[in-house]
Amino acid sequence: MSPVLLRFTLGGTEHVLRAYSTFYALAWVAAPLVGAWFAHQRGLAWRRVLAVFALALAVGVIGARVLDLFVAWRFYAEEPSRIWAASFAGYSLYGGLVAATLAGVALARAWRLPVWELADAAVPGLLVGQVLMRTGCFLNGCCYGLPTDLPWGVRYPVGSPVWLSQFTSGTRGLLQSFAGTVDPVHPTQLYEVGGAVLFGLLAVWLMRRRPDGTRATPAGVGFLAYALGFTLVRLGNHFLRARQPVVTAPEWFYPVFYPVLALVIVALLCFRLRRPRPTRSRARAR
Repeated sequence: MSPVLLRFTLGGTEHVLRAYSTFYALAWVAAPLVGAWFAHQRGLAWRRVLAVFALALAVGVIGARVLDLFVAWRFYAEEPSRIWAASFAGYSLYGGLVAATLAGVALARAWRLPVWELADAAVPGLLVGQVLMRTGCFLNGCCYGLPTDLPWGVRYPVGSPVWLSQFTSGTRGLLQSFAGTVDPVHPTQLYEVGGAVLFGLLAVWLMRRRPDGTRATPAGVGFLAYALGFTLVRLGNHFLRARQPVVTAPEWFYPVFYPVLALVIVALLCFRLRRPRPTRSRARAR
């Protein structure tokens, strides 16, 4: 585990390729492309779909920053320029997901694309994006969990955010901290990677087509299943994740937010499951 992927010198200047920013950049590029490719495989107009996903992503980035303003408002109050700073830090995932979803629905309706089929097509892109982002977090050492004695607990090196947190909180004491002793912590980033893969595969299975061309489930069920599963993973992860010192949101916010969102998704899922299944897949304009 290292926050730095590569160091190299070019033109007499040392350049550093950091894991966090690299994987986030890859996620933002790969997610719309993968989603558009999957949409093309399902007969949707991939160029319009790519435009929808790219614009929704841009709105999602803004939404992620807006929610982070609430979650860590004191961090931004200390230095207001952080609000519009063009960096890969300072984003709350679900602010981005909710904003991107709303933007995607609005754009799909404006461009006459089938909303629920577009949502299903977004799942592989979401899966790839979330896996890449959380891999970057894991290598960077941020978004880590609470100390654990479980065999898969991760021990970060001296100088990492985990070491600094345990050092400043006095968890290990000065001598042990300086000696390089760091308690293992829950790999909460990898828990989310596992959750994304598990529910992403489930969603793709739900979206499968039978040999006669009919869908196994109504359009939108795969997307909603993925959204529900990942939201429940985030809820469980919340209680295993270490609270960051910059967070100023009330303790109750996420334990309330995730269940409320999950109930909304369940209601939508029940609504979609009651929809009649089309007898044949319909080809869309390319």
